[in-house]
Amino acid sequence: MKMKVPFLAEIFALLLLIHPLLLQAENLPRCEHPRPDLLRANWQCLNGEWEFQVDNKPDAPDRYDQKITVPFEMESPLSGVSFQRAEKYYMKYRKRFSLAPGLNSNGRIILHFEAVDYQAQVWLNGNYLGEHIGGYTPFSFDVSDLIRDSGNELIVKVFDSSHKSQVRGKQSSTGTGYSIWYTPTSGIWQTVWLERVGQSHIKNYQAFPELERGEVKFKFQISNPGAGQKISIIAFDPEGREVKTNLQDIPAENSRDLIWKIQNIRLWSPEEPNLYRLKFILSDEKSAVIDELESYLGLREVKVKDGRVILNGKPVYQKLALVQGYYPPGIYSPANDDAFRKDLELLKEMGFNGLRMHQKIEAKRYYYWADKLGLLVWEEMPAINSEPPDMFLPAGKKWREQFEKEWHEVIERDFNHPSIIVRVPFNESWGISPEIYSPVHSQWAMKIIKLTRELDPTRLLVDNSGWLHRDTDIVDVHHYLPTAEKSELFYQKLRDPRGTYFLLTHSLIRSAQGIPTLPPLYRGVKYKGQPIIISEYGGFGFYKTEPKALIDNYREYTLAIGKYAYIQGFCYTQEYDVEQEKNGLLDENRNPKVPLAEIKKVNDQIGQ
Repeated sequence: MKMKVPFLAEIFALLLLIHPLLLQAENLPRCEHPRPDLLRANWQCLNGEWEFQVDNKPDAPDRYDQKITVPFEMESPLSGVSFQRAEKYYMKYRKRFSLAPGLNSNGRIILHFEAVDYQAQVWLNGNYLGEHIGGYTPFSFDVSDLIRDSGNELIVKVFDSSHKSQVRGKQSSTGTGYSIWYTPTSGIWQTVWLERVGQSHIKNYQAFPELERGEVKFKFQISNPGAGQKISIIAFDPEGREVKTNLQDIPAENSRDLIWKIQNIRLWSPEEPNLYRLKFILSDEKSAVIDELESYLGLREVKVKDGRVILNGKPVYQKLALVQGYYPPGIYSPANDDAFRKDLELLKEMGFNGLRMHQKIEAKRYYYWADKLGLLVWEEMPAINSEPPDMFLPAGKKWREQFEKEWHEVIERDFNHPSIIVRVPFNESWGISPEIYSPVHSQWAMKIIKLTRELDPTRLLVDNSGWLHRDTDIVDVHHYLPTAEKSELFYQKLRDPRGTYFLLTHSLIRSAQGIPTLPPLYRGVKYKGQPIIISEYGGFGFYKTEPKALIDNYREYTLAIGKYAYIQGFCYTQEYDVEQEKNGLLDENRNPKVPLAEIKKVNDQIGQ
């Protein structure tokens, strides 16, 4: 079955992606479509002004004595909220709204929250919908039977605390930033929105490119599938021309995969970030359309071979910058979508081909721009027990289980982004430091590593960024050695990383030089020839180094890495300053500290 979709409908859907306020009654903040890879035409943004209150106890009476601008967390100046800090926060949000015209026609209505930090409970029109725990992943509710055309009341109660065992990453538990930890965030910090879907609808899908066979395998999640329903695909090449797919429609209730045989494949890479536009159509037994979903697809394969990372059959030398995902004055939430795009464009302008997103799961719009602009991404799970001294203490079972749940949700959410080529469940043993001594935590760490491979076989795995690798596709190491010469001595030892101990300056211990740390490989683990990447170095302006200009230090340290062919990439700390951590190539407002062309000149000399 080949179904012709009206040209005007295609144009309308495209306009919604570019300018979704066509559906909005007012100029609301951050109302670009939050999921460009799961796009339907009929949706409504609920961002903007909400009623709000914050208390330090759960049973405070309703008063809603403040106004807050969603999707900015209450700590952000962009939220418009003033509050007093406490160890625990109990927030209440209330939004009264009417449905946008046409939203309540045929089909179901889904209420989406892209991210709420940390524990959210939701009511609509007095009806309890449910709760979600975890500050980085989306959740949703089918509200079709509860929502009205007008007079709706949406209430969200949020609990957040300073408990160090929460999945919090670099958010300080003290309430303010210090050292390498930053201002914490609480509450709704990504878009809240409504979406109309079919009575049966495509909930999600996963794409598995298999380039050697010239095909892509699709797996679909169908909500409420019915007898006789079928799924079909219309595809458009990077120039927008319809592609002959030669696809057989598949029954929606059948778990059989849909396989697309592709001719004249246009691959995705940093140099040529080609994206195919896809339209998925769910139809009934009479070929009437029940549900439509637009997406996009970047075709690429990544693997390791002979000590190198291989992208689309060719070695790729990774030139990365560390990115923390903080945006003054929005903190976790930038003021607009252009901030995402600008950060990535600046990386390209400096000659980087990718980034390591450090201790934060960023909004999907960020990864959309990485897909579109062509940057390689390491996606890293925020840690539990990420602050001293707790990072050297065991995390309890409750927190380990929550970490596993959230990591599962992250992998599922971001499965189809071609830019993400590496998954990183742990950083520097934060939250699993007792693995060295404790069988329980050692077994749990290996469980998470195994789970990551099972959930996503399409990407590379860095099991524990920095050191103590056990089951990893890349041996990455972190160092902040005070001179380029000492760095080179260390790199020479990395030719064989087995048992390599080294000295570095570490931010956690302020005694400046010579802090002994951990080896690249876990005890008893054999080096299998994996690519070696220096995934943290530099930090000039924050860590103690030679008193030289930033560009001179950057040049010397970075070119030193390039002397050793067995080192297959680097990640500089960091792209921009974050609060008190003034070690970026850019300041916190993204103003260059040195000419961008000078950084690019250095990067262009490596990995040719």
